[in-house]
Amino acid sequence: MPVYEFTCDACGETFEIISSLADRDEKAVCPACGGREVKAVFSSVSLGGSRSSVNPGVFVRPNGPGAKPYHSEG
Repeated sequence: MPVYEFTCDACGETFEIISSLADRDEKAVCPACGGREVKAVFSSVSLGGSRSSVNPGVFVRPNGPGAKPYHSEG
């Protein structure tokens, strides 16, 4: 299920909920103040790791003049 992020209009708290799209608005209640006046925050998608941990070595760029791109052998 997707994770949705919201900001409460009443207290400014930012929080996340895990919910289906159909239940998202019903579950969007601020945990700090109980307010229902919230706005969805659009954030980037996370794959659960950095690019280098998902595909190690491929995104490493060596420093210095004449450095060649590094690709790990796997």
